Amino acid sequence: MTLVTMGPMLKRAQSAGYGIAAFNMIDYNSARSIIEAASDLDAPMIVQVSVKTIRHWGFKPIATWVRMLAEGVDVPVALHLDHCSDVEVIKGCIDAGWTSVMFDGSALPFAENRQKSEAVYKITEAAGVGLEAEIGAIGGVEDDKFVAEDASILADYDECVAFVSNMPNLAVFAPAIGTAHGFYKGKPKIAYDLLKRITATIPIPIALHGGTGLSQDQFDNCIAAGCAKVNISTMHKHQFIEGFIEVRKQKPKLEEPLPFIVGQYTAMKKDVCDMIVAFGSKGKAAHVAGKAA
Repeated sequence: MTLVTMGPMLKRAQSAGYGIAAFNMIDYNSARSIIEAASDLDAPMIVQVSVKTIRHWGFKPIATWVRMLAEGVDVPVALHLDHCSDVEVIKGCIDAGWTSVMFDGSALPFAENRQKSEAVYKITEAAGVGLEAEIGAIGGVEDDKFVAEDASILADYDECVAFVSNMPNLAVFAPAIGTAHGFYKGKPKIAYDLLKRITATIPIPIALHGGTGLSQDQFDNCIAAGCAKVNISTMHKHQFIEGFIEVRKQKPKLEEPLPFIVGQYTAMKKDVCDMIVAFGSKGKAAHVAGKAA
């Protein structure tokens, strides 16, 4: 199936009460594990790419890998640029074939974030590409961005309403609700009341950042409240490394590299499958495509 835009997928997921996994890929093996897991479970999928990963591999190789893998399966796959404040990188992704991008101006003052997000929105609307925008400060580490958990700031409800007012076709909105990137040091304090208030007013699917380490109940509550896009990055990176390490533990004298790559793929794919089931998107490929009720 050809790559699809993210917005329509997320609107259908939000209306039906399930979440679509958004995994940050690392390389071809990682992208393969994500997309083939989605195919095995008949689930829609969002493959995300960090700016750091793009700078390592390049725009065209990544777009080629994901497009080729997506064309080999019968489930909807979107290619998304994760947290990015560089408009030139956003333009490079659009030119290379990304179907959605994220402008992250959350570190900026509200008025500047809104102005720059609206400018990027005009670019994506003209290109037929979905946009994700963020408000508030989500704690933890994501790519080269670090926000101390005690410095994280919940999104302000009134600012959220004003922020999206000139972006009616925003594919997904990412207000800070108390989650954090990376592994949690304690139990996350999710502002469910704020989330519900936002989704009761703003008819745009919500992105749940900082999905690694949340409990099933927390996932269920966030998805039920309108989080249609659920981001997983840290755990996927963890499995990327642990897959190699586990093979080395079992076969310490092995020098052939392919078994290590297979072990890595298997570990990552299992994690993706687990999250698809956890978010309720197993078997929802046709629903997202508008082929089933």
